[in-house]
Formats: sequence, structure tokens, C-alpha cells
Amino acid sequence: MSPVGPAPTPRDAGGPGPGPVSGIQAGAGHDPYADPATRALPTPGPVLQENGSETPTQRLEVARARARSREFSEQRTEFLPAVGLRGPGENPPPPPREATAADDDGGGASRNGGIGDGLALSLSSAFGSVAGLLGWVIAARIMDQAEVGRASEFVAAMQLIGGAAQLNLGIGLMRWLPGSGRKAVRLVFGALLLIMPLSGLLGLAYAVIWPGIAVTAGGGSFGLGLGLFVLACAGWGVFVVHDFVMVAVGRPWVAVWRNGTFAVIRLALLLLLGASFAAQGMVLSWVIPVVLWVAAGTVVLWYMTRRFAAAGGPGVLPERAAMMAFLAPTALAQVGNAALYNQVPLLANLRLGNEIGAVFFICWQAVTVVDLAATFFTNSLAVQIAREPHRSEELARATRRRMLIIFVPMLVAGAALGYPVLSLLGAGYAEGSLALAALMAGLLFRLLVVFELARRQADGDGMGYAKLNLINTGLVVGFAAVVPLPDPETTSVSMMMMPMVLGYVGAQVACALALRFVPAWKRRSTSEVKS
Repeated sequence: MSPVGPAPTPRDAGGPGPGPVSGIQAGAGHDPYADPATRALPTPGPVLQENGSETPTQRLEVARARARSREFSEQRTEFLPAVGLRGPGENPPPPPREATAADDDGGGASRNGGIGDGLALSLSSAFGSVAGLLGWVIAARIMDQAEVGRASEFVAAMQLIGGAAQLNLGIGLMRWLPGSGRKAVRLVFGALLLIMPLSGLLGLAYAVIWPGIAVTAGGGSFGLGLGLFVLACAGWGVFVVHDFVMVAVGRPWVAVWRNGTFAVIRLALLLLLGASFAAQGMVLSWVIPVVLWVAAGTVVLWYMTRRFAAAGGPGVLPERAAMMAFLAPTALAQVGNAALYNQVPLLANLRLGNEIGAVFFICWQAVTVVDLAATFFTNSLAVQIAREPHRSEELARATRRRMLIIFVPMLVAGAALGYPVLSLLGAGYAEGSLALAALMAGLLFRLLVVFELARRQADGDGMGYAKLNLINTGLVVGFAAVVPLPDPETTSVSMMMMPMVLGYVGAQVACALALRFVPAWKRRSTSEVKS
């Protein structure tokens, strides 16, 4: 006999979806969402449970949405790997859960967008550059001009060799350390142990070829001077690299204090030794603090790097092929940087004579102070992008904006204050104020080039960085070497320097315009997130 009453609803027809059933419990013979009195299904839209909350009628859709929400909430999207920002094998691994605490302990670089890193590097560079300029002013007051010239040969050779022997490993370490984890110690000290012997060997060869440098350093003793020169070159090769490592491990302001105390001690030693030992006093005022600060800094770096490594995960290092693809062209370009900062004033001295060359040297040192400070400020972009590759465009825009806000007023002030400041050094130096103002105008366009160089380094575009840097340097140095000069008998000091100055300005304007309008010069676009 057939049962009386409505046919039972099939088990899966209209049944509840995933998730707990709330509200009025479903009976055995009716749809659990039907009205118990009329057995009518509710109209589409949310209805209220007994507790007053809304329950969507499409339970399956809600369950799927909840599952997706849980899945997304468990992902750490801020550490999604970036592909294309670096070479193969260079992307850092997702940091461990405790990395947040490590970041906080490291000075909050991720919270302030990396401006602390840039300011720290800029101040470190500014301390060194300003102290160097003051050192030459002091030397000119307490030594004969010939002694100053001999001392400048030692310092220029030491900085040239130490800068070239760095092989751009400082920027490489800033890019690779954030993802190195427990391999950070091996990465850092492997780089330092490569730079120091290389720089020392180059210094040894240089002093053998030009023995006058060693004789000056040793006060007439070639053997003593050779040892001092080799020590100075080996130490200077890693001195600046220490700053980059401190920034990469989250201790940027230690680098500032280190450079500030180094500058003060170096100037004090120059005042103490310069009058008695002349050129050798200038040499000792460099060698003694370089050796002491590098020795102490190596111990501090050992402690910092071990702490940084202990707080990280297993970490990954770039493949050697990826390292070489970045370092080979950028190391060559770094040699070009050394030539830009040191070769141009040497050419001016050779072509313009010692008196006018001295005026050009002082003006060029003022430009170098701002140029190096801006370069170090923008170089911090490498470590910022290494920490947060998915924010590369945002970080780059912020760095460029901050660079212009900080350094454009400095250029305006430098051009306006050139005459009164140069007048303090003597009437002959004051005649270079017009040339200084023109150099500051060229440096405005140079800032755009400096930013592009930093961005290409941060993206791992070693060839693009090298091409732009070497072309820019080649234009400036080549023009300074061959540009016709007016007759010094009928021309003022500023007009004598102006052809070289306009060559620098023209090179910066041409490169800035080429970066903006020439497609072949534009930076390669990079994919930020893996598709």
C-alpha cells in the first residue's frame, strides 16, 4: 500500500551544503530550509537565524567563499617571489615567521620605506667627502705646495686601487644578503677575503711601477713606504664595503657613527702630524685610521652578521653564473666611476697648470661631495628591493622623489654660496665661482643619471648599468682631455675652466635626454610577480 502524505525529498536535492546546519533543524521528510508550517521554500536572499544573524541561502557558494578566504589569509603575499628583478637563482626565499621581529630589531627599514638606509649611506659618504675637502684645505695651510702634491699622489692612488678592487661587491652584497639567511656569514666574509688580497696585490704592483709613492709614504724609505701603501690599499678596498654590509643587515646608523669618528680622527692626526712630517704626515693620517677602523669593523661585522644569519632561515645564494653576470659589467663600470672622480681633476691640473688646476680641484671636490652623497643614497634602493621585491616600482618612485627633495636645494645653495665660500680660501679661488655654479647646474641632470644607475643595479641589469655609466664617464673624461682651451694670458680663471665645465654639463644633459627620449637607452621593464 502506498504511504499517505507528501513524497520524501531525495537526500541530495535541496540539502544543506558544507558547513554546520543552524537555525531550525531539518526533519527527515522535508526540505530543511522549507517553512515548517507551509513547507514553502524561502525567497532568494538572506533570512534571519534564531540568533538574529543572516544566513545566505546559497550555502555552497558561501562555503566555497570561506574556503578561498581561509586559503588567501594563510598566504604571506608580501613575500611572493619576484621573477625578472634579478638574475636566475637570485630571488630570496620567503622569510621565516620570526622575520618580523628581526626587521623590527633592525631599525624598521621596511616600515620607513628604506629612507633610513639611504640617509645613512648619504651621511657616511658626506662625512668622508667633506673631511677629505677639509683635509686638503688644512694641508694647503700647513704644508708647501710641493708636499701637498706628493701627498695627493698617495691618496689618489690608494682610493683608485681600493675602489677598483671592490668589484662592485658592495652593491652585490646589499642585493643578496636579505635572502641569504644562515649563509650570510659565508657570503660576507668570502667577499671581504677576495677584496683585501686583490687590493693589496694591486697596491704592491702600483708602488713597484711608481716607487715615488712608496718613498713619500716612508719618508724616504722605500721598504717602509711600500708596506704602508699595501696596508692602506688593502684596508681601503673593504672600508666602504663595510658600510654596505651594515645597511644590508639592518644596522645603517652604525655606519654613520663609524664614518663620522673616522673623519674626526683623520683630521686630528693631520693637524698633529702634518706640520712636522709634511707629506708623510698626510699619509699617516690616512693609513693609521684606515687600518684601525677596518680591524675593529671586521670584528663588529662578524658579530652583526652572525646575529643576522641566526635570525634567518636556510636562505639561498645566487648561482655563481648569476653573480658573475651582474658583477662583471658593473665592476668595469666602477672603474669608470673612479676615473670620473679622480681623472678629471688630474687632466685639469695637467692642461690648466697648477694654479688654475687647484681652483678647478676645489670646485670639483664640491661637486664630488654631492655626487657621492646622491649615489650612496640611491644605492640603498638595492637592499630595499631585495627585501620587498613586489614593491619595486613604489620604492623606486619614493627614492627618486626623496633624492630630488634632498639634493636639489643643496645644488641651489652650492651655486648661490659659491663665491662667498671660495673667497674664504683666497681671491684666486673666488674667481672659480662662475664655474662652480655651472657645475652645480650640470649636477642637476647628473642626479637623473645617478638614479637610473641605482635602479639598474637594484634590478640586476648589470649590462645596462655598465653601458650608461661608461658612456657618461667616457664623454666627460674624453671631452676634458681634448677640448680646446683659451689663451691663459688673455682669459680669466673661470673662462679658462669653462670649456671643461661645459663638457661635463653637456655630457649630463645629453645622457638625461637620451634616457628620456631614446628607446635604446630606456631601462628594461621587469616582471615583478611570477605569473
